[in-house]
Amino acid sequence: MKKQLRLLVLFLFTHLISFANDLNHEYITVAVRNARISLNVKDQPLKNVFQLIEQKTGLSVNYNASAVNGMETVNYKADDVTLATVFQVLLKNYQGTVKQVDENHIFLKVEKRKAIEKAVAPIVAAAATPITISGTVTDENNQPVPGVSIHEKTTKKNTTTDANGRYSITVNTGDVLVYNFIGYAPQEVTVGDKALMNVQLKVQNSQLKEIVAIGYQSVRKSDVTGAISSVKASELNLTSPSVGQALVGKVAGVQISQVSGAPYASTKIRVRGVGSINASSDPLYVVDGFPMDNDVFINPEDIETIDILKDAASAAIYGSRAAGGVVLITTKRGKEGKGKFQYDLQTGINQLGKKVKLLNSEEFAQLMIDGRNNSYHDFVVNGGKEWNDAMYSDDNATRIAKVGNANAVSVDPKFYDFANQKVIKPQYNTDWQDLLYRNAMFSRHNLSFSGGSKEVKYYISGGYQNQDGIILNTGLKKINFRANVDGQINPKLKAGMNVSYTNNQNRETEEGRWDHNPIMAALLMLPTYRAFDDNGNIVKNEVAALSSTYGYNSFENPLAIAKEINIRRNGNRATYNGYAVYQVLPELSLKANLGMSSYAEKYDYYYPTSLSSGVSAPYSDAAKAAANARAKNTNKLDQLGEFTAAYSKQFNKHKLDVLGGYTVQKTTGDVLEIRAEGFQDDRIQEVSAKGADAALFKLTTASKYVYTLVSYLGRINYNYDNRYYLTASFRTDASSRFGPQNRWGSFPSVAAGWNISNESFYNDWLGQHSTLKLRASWGLSGNNNIGNYNSATVMGTPTGVPFGNGTINTGTFANGIKDPKIGWESTSQYNAGLDLGLLNGRLNVIANYYVSYSYNLLFDRPVSAISGATTVTTNLRDSKIRNRGIDLQIDGRVIQTKEFNLNLTGNISVNRNKVLDMGGANTIFKAGAERSYLTHIIQTGQPVGMFYGFRVLGVATEANYKTVAPSASSTNPMHPGDLYFYDKNDDGVVNDADKDVIGSPYPKFTYGFNLSATYKDFYFSSSFNGSYGNQVLDGQDYYLYNMEGSGNQYADVAQRFRSNAQPGAGSVYRASRAGTQSNSTRLSTFYLQDGSYFRCTNIMLGYNFRFRALQQKLGVSKATLFASVDNAFTITKYKGYNPEVDYGNGSNIAPGVDYGMYPLVRAYNAGVKLAF
Repeated sequence: MKKQLRLLVLFLFTHLISFANDLNHEYITVAVRNARISLNVKDQPLKNVFQLIEQKTGLSVNYNASAVNGMETVNYKADDVTLATVFQVLLKNYQGTVKQVDENHIFLKVEKRKAIEKAVAPIVAAAATPITISGTVTDENNQPVPGVSIHEKTTKKNTTTDANGRYSITVNTGDVLVYNFIGYAPQEVTVGDKALMNVQLKVQNSQLKEIVAIGYQSVRKSDVTGAISSVKASELNLTSPSVGQALVGKVAGVQISQVSGAPYASTKIRVRGVGSINASSDPLYVVDGFPMDNDVFINPEDIETIDILKDAASAAIYGSRAAGGVVLITTKRGKEGKGKFQYDLQTGINQLGKKVKLLNSEEFAQLMIDGRNNSYHDFVVNGGKEWNDAMYSDDNATRIAKVGNANAVSVDPKFYDFANQKVIKPQYNTDWQDLLYRNAMFSRHNLSFSGGSKEVKYYISGGYQNQDGIILNTGLKKINFRANVDGQINPKLKAGMNVSYTNNQNRETEEGRWDHNPIMAALLMLPTYRAFDDNGNIVKNEVAALSSTYGYNSFENPLAIAKEINIRRNGNRATYNGYAVYQVLPELSLKANLGMSSYAEKYDYYYPTSLSSGVSAPYSDAAKAAANARAKNTNKLDQLGEFTAAYSKQFNKHKLDVLGGYTVQKTTGDVLEIRAEGFQDDRIQEVSAKGADAALFKLTTASKYVYTLVSYLGRINYNYDNRYYLTASFRTDASSRFGPQNRWGSFPSVAAGWNISNESFYNDWLGQHSTLKLRASWGLSGNNNIGNYNSATVMGTPTGVPFGNGTINTGTFANGIKDPKIGWESTSQYNAGLDLGLLNGRLNVIANYYVSYSYNLLFDRPVSAISGATTVTTNLRDSKIRNRGIDLQIDGRVIQTKEFNLNLTGNISVNRNKVLDMGGANTIFKAGAERSYLTHIIQTGQPVGMFYGFRVLGVATEANYKTVAPSASSTNPMHPGDLYFYDKNDDGVVNDADKDVIGSPYPKFTYGFNLSATYKDFYFSSSFNGSYGNQVLDGQDYYLYNMEGSGNQYADVAQRFRSNAQPGAGSVYRASRAGTQSNSTRLSTFYLQDGSYFRCTNIMLGYNFRFRALQQKLGVSKATLFASVDNAFTITKYKGYNPEVDYGNGSNIAPGVDYGMYPLVRAYNAGVKLAF
């Protein structure tokens, strides 16, 4: 009996253990690292316990708040137990999986455990067939998703995907498998007779604690209190060749302008307006923790995320360099798992995005004739002589004899029938744009290899880009290499390195005036003349030789300018960065980051003897004298050391993170440039082929510089119960650029946040799973882009000084007056923000309102010339510029079904700029385009750099031309068809006293939106951006819209005023070469154009292949084929190539000017992505 009893007890015990194991497998599966912790919590919410685990382990615990009751009270004590045991105990009332998917994140895929009801098994005709199902689970970008919970709907049998997204589970045919992963919509799939089941998850309400970079640290996005915009790699337009272009239209509060279509150029970025007059307003770029001056060298394919610190509170941690905002670029890094190799290929054609509409040859010939005839008429009448229309038949000799002014009244006889006063149809109708611009091929190749173990992770990539420019003789070849390695040396020490290298080989063209710029020359060159002779050779000097006779500009053939002016720029940039993190205590870590970045560039320029010099023919003495070569070597070296300590501690509901650090950066550089002349031919297009005379060889630039920056920084982040957030930071900088009496600058900030949706009273007020967070911040940042050595008087360039009997000796002199107190410009900014999540996370809104004040602005203040200088560069203490505005970002998942998804995101930004105080400085005027015409003004009460000139009231008519206020600058009395202007002071004459602010280069608002969709294995995306309310000063109009007939004109000149009976469109003044043109061509509202536009920046269609043969036979785990168009179309009223203009190269004083800029490009791309 006792033996039977013992057997019974053993039988029951065995079954009890088996039952416990079954429960363990059925309800909770835990797969986390082998770590041991101790806990002692009493009456604490479950979410606080998770936070305590995060603090003790450094792991982020992620879960769906709708599935896990974070407010459930927990009492639990554990002494040195495994992390797996802790989760099993805490989640004893749940079923699902706990999975550590990488070194930083644990995901809970669980739900409340339901009681299993006993039921009588139904009688079926035949038993289900067991089958082992396997496959891969991917996201919308076809990337494998580790840690996905998979269970059979009835039996709850479960498994999870591995690090490569693969899984295997044995079930029966007819069973239903359910796939769950935080942030994605659950999917149910009925098991059939196929053993391979690949599943693609669709994004739902993301409860993932997304990490964003904030400078020296990363935090959960939910903890952010400032205004930070984040863009992931999947959201970039990666068919764009540069990072700036890939960001266009993606970020609220950041205006990214495609100001050039040159393959070697980048974009212009302005974060929340312009806060300076003379210093740069460019943002600071920080790539993997290394501050840099631009982004043009980075391979977009290497980017993981881009975080933009928009408000001063966020950017203040970068102190005196952050007034223009901070762009934090994080590149890709290796992840634990099997090595992955990816090859991306793109190829396609670039072409001119928009062709400018110009007069054809017959229309131009008529304009030229009208201009000369009207001038002849005016000179005759002004001379007091009698006029009759028969005089239009006077030949050129007669005209010159009567009135002189040969090139104003002489008509090219090839195009004018003097006797019949009719145009002769030109022999040629040359379209110079068609000849200059080409369909340019390009190709881009990218290779990457990544992977690693728990100890070592790596990401290695290489890229090659070969892109011809759409202008002849322009293009870019670029090579990129990057290696990012991270190693866990022991449980306390982690180290890593980043190495990158870029080589660029540019073939460039000049921009600006038509005499050296083929872009403007192609617009102005006469369509009445040919480009090639009968043997196919480029014709030169044909128009230039006639310029003094018939009043043409001395144009050279644009094709010759493009092909024969050779500009080459070769650059090499390398960055080496290493870091080490030592975990002193679980709460305290120390980090050292050391780096170096070098850049070496060789620039070569050659202007040949083979081009005309004015009216002089190629290879003439004048042409040889004009030929020149320049060679410039630039070297720059940045050295960086950063040493920080981070402390993180959880006290019940209190979470505290503290950062402190010390940084030092040293930048050295030297520039050497020489110029050579005296070339006799073009066989050797180098400075070494100069003439023999020593005077023909000049040293134009020889400079060296060193500047340093030493900083102390600190930041405190406090979080109470995930409801109340407080952040404070402080940085103090000492820069060698600052004067010795003003060496240190301090930059504090404070920010707060309130997560209302986590309050007990919220109760999903705005809908189920809605979120609501309020933010407010203030910060002070600086702008140290004030140049080097502006605080110390230095010696000027040695010069010749006569002594005694006139002997010339070498002498030096003090180079101006300097301010020993010169310092940084400061920007104080207030920001209020709202983060809103609606419709179960399908609609998210981020809104910000800001006001910033920039002061201590840098000015060249006039001083008495008796001091030996005329100006001194200094900070004006009372000067102030205000920017205020709003930026709004909306993200919505419009449609979500099993096979079709549609997402829409959009943003809009409004900024208003105003100079509040000039600090005692005089009003600033600037000539921003052709010759010495004043184009811009900076004065109190107006935005920085407004357009300045006359206001046009209309085109004079027979009825009013004698009564309107005449121009003081015109030597020719007004005639019907001339422009007349607003007499501001009503003194009866129009002169400089009547000039005023006439327009704004700043938009009323900018916007962007993106539309993306997936259908089965197809995906589609499109991006758009635009600007409304800004104006453009077309500086080319001095030539291109002057109605003289000296060069070709916009097409609407055909609708000009001809007579009272033929007034044309009523807005274009008459043709003339006489003195009234100096009146009509003055800068006025006539030469301002509407710069508003709407552009499709990118449109893409792709297909993801799912052929098993690719994987089984070729080893290809992913294959994607896509086609796209960049800058597909632009809708604008602007007559020129591109309404996004920046001839001033980022100048704040003279923005919004177009003057011979490289046109925007439309790119047709096709590509393939293969992963192995």
